[in-house]
Amino acid sequence: MNILITEPKDFNSEQLSILEQYGKVLLGPFSRKELLKSVSHVEVLIIRLAHRIDEELLGKAPNLEYILTPTTGLNHIDTNITKKRNVRIISLKGETKFLETIPSTAEHSLALMLSLIRKIPAAHKHVLNNDWDRDLFKSHNLNSLTLGILGYGRVGKQMAKYADIFNMPWIFYDTDKKLINSPNSIENLNVFLGQIDVLSIHIPLEKENENFLNAKNLKNLKRGCYIINTSRGEIVEDEAMATLLRNGYLGGLATDVLNFEQDEHKRNQSVLLKTAKDMDNVIITPHIAGATYQSMWLTEEFIVDKFLKLLSR
Repeated sequence: MNILITEPKDFNSEQLSILEQYGKVLLGPFSRKELLKSVSHVEVLIIRLAHRIDEELLGKAPNLEYILTPTTGLNHIDTNITKKRNVRIISLKGETKFLETIPSTAEHSLALMLSLIRKIPAAHKHVLNNDWDRDLFKSHNLNSLTLGILGYGRVGKQMAKYADIFNMPWIFYDTDKKLINSPNSIENLNVFLGQIDVLSIHIPLEKENENFLNAKNLKNLKRGCYIINTSRGEIVEDEAMATLLRNGYLGGLATDVLNFEQDEHKRNQSVLLKTAKDMDNVIITPHIAGATYQSMWLTEEFIVDKFLKLLSR
């Protein structure tokens, strides 16, 4: 069995040793061109988020049987093609009990929220320019703002706990009808958007959630609302968001994700990236919410274990 790991840097060494007992392990990192040349004899592909697994790549991998990805989202994989090819995807999707032990995405959401509201990147840039005017960076206490949690799943619940620590009022909106009568639940999306000062996005990228936040409903946000996105870029309609940022309606955006983030050309054409270059109240990080050593080691251990259990059936 040939096992190819596209991004082996800091890969869980214990799991690497285990995989080597099951077959020949090939290690990246690879450019796109190198990866296309390297997958022809591979049965198992282990990926993070550096590469888009699309029809072109799958066409170069006739022997591929398994794709292992220690992620909850699968928008970096063309699942229509893998289904046709009978390639099995092993991921963290639906592994709620295990994922509840992983705090990194919620921690990064909190970090982005504090950085945006307290204007930390702009203040740092200001000081590096040999300036020292604290009046330019006045902000708000978290307990004076209402947090709106869009999606009350694993990360949403973790964000609610962080809000409680800061005595920050919070409410949530979720399409799961089982949650409608829960404390802090708001049943109507537009009512929810109109009651919050900070929107933290934690819904999964399903087909029905593409452009979930769009020109029609974003206008229901309060003027000055801050938006945090550690979900997926496709959840948000970029043009609508950029327009609200540029006309000063929103307090700011801090996002860890972008539309087409794995396509360098399209990513570099992102209207949100262009807006961030012009405005200090737009913060973009390169999809690092889950990128802590501990979380990556734990998720790699989990995904390899899941794979080996599948093989032993």
